[in-house]
Amino acid sequence: MIFLDNASTTQVSLGCLNIFTKYQMDNFYNPSALYHQSLMLNREIKQAKEDILKTLRGNGNIIFTSSGTESNNLALFGSKKPNGARIIVSQSEHPAVYNTANELKQRGYDVVFCEVDSNGRVIEEEFIKLMNKDTCLVSIMHVNNETGCINDIKKLCSIAKSVNDKVIFHSDGVQAIGKIKVLLEDLGVDLYTISGHKIHAPKGVAGLFVKNRVNLKPILFGGGQEEGIRSSTENVGGILALANAIKESVVAQRESEAKIKEIREDLVKFFMEKDFIVSNSIAQSNYILCVAMKSVRGEVLLHALEKHGVLIGTGSACSSKKGVKRLPSILKLSDEYKNGIIRISFNCFTSKDDIEYFKNAFNLEYINLLKYVQ
Repeated sequence: MIFLDNASTTQVSLGCLNIFTKYQMDNFYNPSALYHQSLMLNREIKQAKEDILKTLRGNGNIIFTSSGTESNNLALFGSKKPNGARIIVSQSEHPAVYNTANELKQRGYDVVFCEVDSNGRVIEEEFIKLMNKDTCLVSIMHVNNETGCINDIKKLCSIAKSVNDKVIFHSDGVQAIGKIKVLLEDLGVDLYTISGHKIHAPKGVAGLFVKNRVNLKPILFGGGQEEGIRSSTENVGGILALANAIKESVVAQRESEAKIKEIREDLVKFFMEKDFIVSNSIAQSNYILCVAMKSVRGEVLLHALEKHGVLIGTGSACSSKKGVKRLPSILKLSDEYKNGIIRISFNCFTSKDDIEYFKNAFNLEYINLLKYVQ
């Protein structure tokens, strides 16, 4: 099996699996209990937070959650917002931010969606126009999950703070950790979302970085875990696996950067020779490639490649069941291309041989499918 949909999820690494299993089978205790074993687990959770902050160079805290979606919801719903204040998000946000922003709009906030270019990247001039002193919250994703374009979060955060130094700036970094260099202190963000299953940790564990002196209100109520911000018995195995995955992914990103860049550039050339539209921003993650074809539907090609043991995506897996996709309009695609979107995404283990196999399978199936539309 050649898995080229790593932006949707990744295989759990052996190191993370061993950690997770240990804390499910042996050290399975509830960290809120008072006996020695539980007190030791509490210390390990605190150490995991310190390890993550050290790796990502963040001055603040990590609140552990169940998913990137929950972290994004906590950031947007839990941050301080005066009634009716302005909230800025980009047009190309993941549904976990985009749909949350729409809910906030329904609740009476002045939610505005910043225009993006044809790669999904925030247009800075448009962001400047939207930013005003009444803006209380900004949420701009670091790396776009469908196109891989990179937003200049440091610059956008600086612009926002120059207009209103009390504005809370959140960034969804789910597709950034382990794919590009992330130094939270340098970015200047107040809140930053991370997720485990995108970087070879188990599903069901994620986190939200909260900068020092930034206050959040809980959106879940219960036993007061995670310093009262996120009540629920801690997923100890997942938390420790996440800390390990972040450390492993940062090292792997440095070691595999040149190889992944070469793989992506090879595929860009391959698709452009076929007169496809290739999303290729001036600032781009090497781990995601979005392509639009005419004449052949992306979903049909996806199923055709399955016969060869090749799995790709057609955009955000979180939107696949909704039936309504924003990507064609974001990419400003004409009607002949809008149903032909595919997304190919890599991990540090993706090899050049994998890509050669994919290209051969793609050529075979694409030619076969064209026969039915000509």
